[in-house]
Parts: sequence; C-alpha cells; structure tokens
Amino acid sequence: MLSQFSFGTYRVSNQISTHKEAIEFAINNGIKEFDTSSNYMYGDAERLIGEVLKDKKREDFTVVSKGGYIQGPNMKRVNEGFVVEDLVKYDTNCFHSIHQDFLSDQIDNSLLRLDTNYIDVYLLHNPEYYLMKEIKSNSTQEEITHHQNIMQNRIKDAFVLLEQKVKEGKIKAYGISSNSFSKKSDDIHFLEYKNLLTYAKEASKIVSNEKHHLKVLQLPMNLLETDGIACAKWAYDNNIDIHINRPLNAFSSKGMVRLADYAICKEYDKIKEELINLNNTSLNSVINQLVSIMGQFRWAGDVDDTIDYQVIPYINKNLQLTSNEVIKLNNFLKCYKSNVKHNISLQTKINLEKDGFIIDETLDKTAINFLKNQKFVTKILIGMRTREYVNRVLNY
Repeated sequence: MLSQFSFGTYRVSNQISTHKEAIEFAINNGIKEFDTSSNYMYGDAERLIGEVLKDKKREDFTVVSKGGYIQGPNMKRVNEGFVVEDLVKYDTNCFHSIHQDFLSDQIDNSLLRLDTNYIDVYLLHNPEYYLMKEIKSNSTQEEITHHQNIMQNRIKDAFVLLEQKVKEGKIKAYGISSNSFSKKSDDIHFLEYKNLLTYAKEASKIVSNEKHHLKVLQLPMNLLETDGIACAKWAYDNNIDIHINRPLNAFSSKGMVRLADYAICKEYDKIKEELINLNNTSLNSVINQLVSIMGQFRWAGDVDDTIDYQVIPYINKNLQLTSNEVIKLNNFLKCYKSNVKHNISLQTKINLEKDGFIIDETLDKTAINFLKNQKFVTKILIGMRTREYVNRVLNY
C-alpha cells in the first residue's frame, strides 16, 4: 500500500532542483507523509517541505520532524553564546540536547522553516547521544545504571514539554527516533523503551491534557538488522505506531550495504566520449578523475554524495560551461551513477545469496516486502531524492 510509505528527507535540500522535482512528483502520485528533522541539510529539508506544501491543503499531509542535534547553524549559535542546558558534547561537530528550553526553541524554528502552524509528529532525535558520550566499554555496572537513569529522566522531562506543545497546538503528537531501540537489550547504549508509556501518561497529567500523545517510535530495521523487532512488537501491543528508517541501507560486518538493484546504463561509453570530445580541458580533468575512482565506491550513497555535494558544487564554482556542455555533463553523471550502483548491487546480491537469503525479483523489493509483511510496521521511510526513486516506491 502506498500509504505505508513516507518520503524521507535525510539528504534532501531546497537548494537542489531535482529534490524539489522529486517531492512534487511524489505528492502528485499520492505520497502524503514526509519525514524530516531540524538538522537534515541544516534545515533545508524542512524548508523544501514548507515550499512545496505552501499552496496545498495542509491537513491532507502528515509532517514528522525531529529535534535534538546541534550542528551547523545551531553549533554556531552555541559557539557564539547561546546557552543550552543538558548539553552533550559528543564531538567537535556534533552536540546534542533534549532539554525543554532547547526543544521549545527547535520546535519554533522548525515551524518557521516548514511555514506551518503545527507539526503532526515531533520526535526526540537520537537522545542516546548522552549514553554514547558518557558510557564507555570500561564503565562499571554502577556507572552504566547511573547514566541510564539520567537518560530516562531527561526523556521524562522532555515528554512534559512535548505534551505542553500539544496543548499549545504547535504539535499534534510526539515520540522518539532512536537507533538504540535496535540494539540488543544488553548493549551498554541500548535505550530502554518500556517506561515510555508511563512517562507519557504522567506528562499528560502534569499539563492537564485529557490523554497522552505518545504516538510514534522510529528505528532502523531491514533484512540484516532485526534486533529492533522486540521494540516494534512492544509498541504495536501498546497502540504506538512504528516508523522504520534505513529499510534499504543496512550495517553489516562488511560495512554499509545498499539493498537495492540498479540498472546498467548501456550508453555509458558513448555518452562519456561525447562529453570528452567537447575538448573542455578543465571539464575533462574532472571526468577523468571520476573514471579513475569508479571502482572505489562501496555503497550507493557514496557516489550520490560525491556527485551532488562535491563534484557539482566544484564545477558550478570553478567552471563556466555552455548550455550544451551542461546537458552532456548531466547525462554523463546520471549514467556514471547508474553504472557504479549497478556494479555494487551485483556484488551485494552475490554476498546475500552466499549468506542464505532468497532474493525475490529485486534486492529492494525483497527488503521492502520483508517489512511490509510485519504487522507491527506502520510506516516505511525511504529517501526519494529523484523522480526515479519515487517511481521505484510507487511500484513496490
């Protein structure tokens, strides 16, 4: 069912025209839910959603956003004196907080970027950063218990703020997105979830809401990562929706694996030759560098990031291309991506079959059907940065 899918915006930006085309195409073909976060492309993902929904009936769509990360503009604010309580300094590029004051600030900023009066579901975004910062492999059991208790108290306090925001009408429901829900229960960074319903009920009473509004838990799950099933079943039994992220991007002992097939671009050599024959020395240098690293990519996301966030910005900044060169370059880059991903997917399929998996039609259909067949899965989040990605989802 199409209603089971949500448009994921992890690497989506309003600065990239193909991303805007993809989200508009998705809307025109029945996609009604969008998953985003304050830190996705430093707010540009939220801005894109706001732009495309501006002239549409807001109540026809569901927007899920998240808060907690301190990166980019938020990091700049902190470095310039913006005070954040319960600050987790995970590393130099990533701080985190789910303190009430910070979450309130983040909700208001998300509303501005989304250009909306309310967010349908607001999630605490990976609150386990506190655990990952404070609990080490050599921590004693007493230390682990101490920090786990602090984590639970921070979530409890955050729920009070979120219930208040429901009362104010700024959000309609809330929950948690956590990678730690998918860890084994004896992992030192496992995030306990069985107390969440109690916290939500207590929070609703504190702010005088008639009922609690804890509605969603989000976690990674896919063919290769299934430890989160226990959390998902608990949520299902307690009428809490489960949103699955990373359905096609799996962590394995061999590294990140993309669970998707990609067609080969048969015109690759011809398209490359046409581009090189334009005799633009600077452009040819870029093309030759790309060709030289073609076999070095290990998963599909790497080639997208390299092209979208390194190659294209470099060309836009340093090369003056004619309209004809731009057309031929775009054709080449599209073909290049396809062939890199095709080669990666072939190897992935070989590895999975060696491990005993039965591939039904394609890798991605096999992975998606695995999740669709789980009764506890409410939504499957899939990044849809191009019309091609959207089309694939429409055919699942």
